Amino acid sequence: HEIEVTTPGISDILEGSVMFEAYRGFDVIMQGVDPKKPGKKKVLEGKLVERDDKFTKVNVKGRVVKMKNEDVEFVKLPKAKREKGVR
Repeated sequence: HEIEVTTPGISDILEGSVMFEAYRGFDVIMQGVDPKKPGKKKVLEGKLVERDDKFTKVNVKGRVVKMKNEDVEFVKLPKAKREKGVR
């Protein structure tokens, strides 16, 4: 037998300062507009460092990358990964 507990309807997208504070240090995916290449999307995957009044910062492979909040389309949690041996 297997029991899986899920919460349908809960969004993976982070909104509001409380959620950004709660998920600091967690893996996130941040997507936004690339100001250097109009019309192009910029996607960053890394650990959430912080979000202040001007910037959202993500640690990508040891390097902190920041994006202006006005350019950020969303910051979301990645899909949950299953561990080996778990069905």
